This record gives sequence, C-alpha cells and structure tokens, in this order.
Amino acid sequence: MKLSYFSEQYKTWKKLNFITFERKLENETAFDGIVKVYSLKCSLESICLKLNGKFFGEFNHSTESGIFLRMFATKDSWPKSTLIYIDFINSTLTEIDSNNSSWLVWKVKDLESGKYSIEISPTERIEFQT
Repeated sequence: MKLSYFSEQYKTWKKLNFITFERKLENETAFDGIVKVYSLKCSLESICLKLNGKFFGEFNHSTESGIFLRMFATKDSWPKSTLIYIDFINSTLTEIDSNNSSWLVWKVKDLESGKYSIEISPTERIEFQT
C-alpha cells in the first residue's frame, strides 16, 4: 500500500461517446489496499467541473447517455459512499443513494427503457430511471 500519492499522474481510463475520462490514484484503503480511490477529470468541461474535488471508487457502469459511479465524500471515507449518475446530454450529476456498503462488487442490471437495478450488496438493490 502506497503512503504518498503526490507523484501519481492522470491516466486515460475510459472513452465514452465523445468524452475521454482520466483518473488519478488518490488513496488505497480497507483490506491491504484493495479499495482504490481516484480523482477524475474528463474532456467535457461542463462535466469535468462537477467531478472536481470529488473522489471515486472502481465501480462504474456506462449507459447510452451517461455513467453510474461510486463517489466518496473524501479520499478516506470508504465505505461511506454515494451512488451517482452523470448525464452527458444534460451535463448533470445526480446523487441517487448514500450508503455504507463495504461490498466492492457492485453489479448493474439493465431493466430496459432506461431503468437500471444496481446491486450494492448481496441483499441491497437500488433502482434508477435515467
């Protein structure tokens, strides 16, 4: 587990539609550094401004018009997090659900017609309509 992340650089992470996302490792925590916490930036300024100063986990799921992410209040706040959705068309960031899930393997099921079910623990699911 690294103790200093100042030398970390942003690296290309995802290309979705017309937006390129980059991420930079900010922290590793939990069980022997298994949880990675990143800061993000992207090529679309209106979205990039919404990401500034926020921290994100590994979980992500892209849709036709946006992306689901797991957001942390600080780089040390795991497992407390918020499921968010970033809408690329409207340049909005929606906070869907705040939770205390220590489960790392969040899964998404497409329920069709823009509706999704996000499994944040073996017993907890959140539904969201984009």
